[in-house]
Amino acid sequence: MYEQDYIIRINNEVIRTMVKLLLNKDIGTPVDISDGAIKGENKKMLEAANGQSGIDNIKKMEEKILTLVDANKEGALEKALVFYGYLNELTEDELLSGNYSHEKIKKGLKMVAEHYGILNVIDLIYR
Repeated sequence: MYEQDYIIRINNEVIRTMVKLLLNKDIGTPVDISDGAIKGENKKMLEAANGQSGIDNIKKMEEKILTLVDANKEGALEKALVFYGYLNELTEDELLSGNYSHEKIKKGLKMVAEHYGILNVIDLIYR
């Protein structure tokens, strides 16, 4: 339990760091839909992740987002950070029901960081 709490906190810190370094924005929490800071398209993506297909859709959505990141599409970084921030807020049981975990969120964040050339910085946080 404590290990999962630690991973969740570190994932949150990585998301905050990536937002600051790559988007030059300060955020209090990685995902806060209520504050209106999330663009409409990203909000729709999160609603789809939490919709009827629920947690089963995570891997498909992750593949789509990572494809956008790899193709350097506009807004791909924000989508990735919002997506992983949303997932990081889920409980381990919710993630496990979709064959996912907070460790996989960590791996996804590291892939995004590597694409944007800041993996060394992110690795310092994960140590």
